[in-house]
Amino acid sequence: MRLVVKLLLCIVCLGVLNAETFTDDFFTIKNSAMQKKEFVERMLPLIKKANDGIIEERKIVEAFFETYRAEGNLNAIDNNTLEIIQNLAKKYNINSVDDVKAFKSKIAPVPISLALTQAAVETGWGKSRFFKEARNAFGQWTYSVTNGLVPTNREEGKTHKIRVFNSVQESVNSYMLNLNKHDAYSDFRTLRFLLGDEFDGLLASSKMLNYSQMREGYVKLLRQVMVSDKLIKYDY
Repeated sequence: MRLVVKLLLCIVCLGVLNAETFTDDFFTIKNSAMQKKEFVERMLPLIKKANDGIIEERKIVEAFFETYRAEGNLNAIDNNTLEIIQNLAKKYNINSVDDVKAFKSKIAPVPISLALTQAAVETGWGKSRFFKEARNAFGQWTYSVTNGLVPTNREEGKTHKIRVFNSVQESVNSYMLNLNKHDAYSDFRTLRFLLGDEFDGLLASSKMLNYSQMREGYVKLLRQVMVSDKLIKYDY
């Protein structure tokens, strides 16, 4: 029963979105330093909220495996709890409900400095058209026919669009889920699993080669922004 309550709280955390924090007043700011400051202040609670939701899911998983180890088999797990774990396995692309390493490597928070830095880079500190019109903070693509904005300089023959979100919070949630389940970021998750609390944004940025066609250039840019704008401090 406690697992059910925790999951409901987690769903509220991830699914019920706050009123939009990036209101029209943000997009009227002309001073670059002020815009950066406002961008961080408005993005930070959204990133923390998304991470809090992941942490609640992590607690559910840890409680499940504690019971599983104590009982010795899945038959001892009640149906409601097992259904919750099955839903999390589906959400994170985990093949087996008894794969404790997969659960713990995939269901973990993303370094705050990495999320802040990528949002800053992908939106130009909130100046991009796609951030304003699509609430897309991380440049996520879609191939949906009906949902998406066509990039202005999209190459001929390409069909991708910039995904439209209902809010920036939804965009943050989607970004973190992408890092936590997509095969392209398995190295990111492996290093996070190995290092635990020592895993910070600078280390995480080294595993973002697949996030951009810029590859090594993108990693270098992330590190430059993270250091020069003192974003690494938010990991501590």
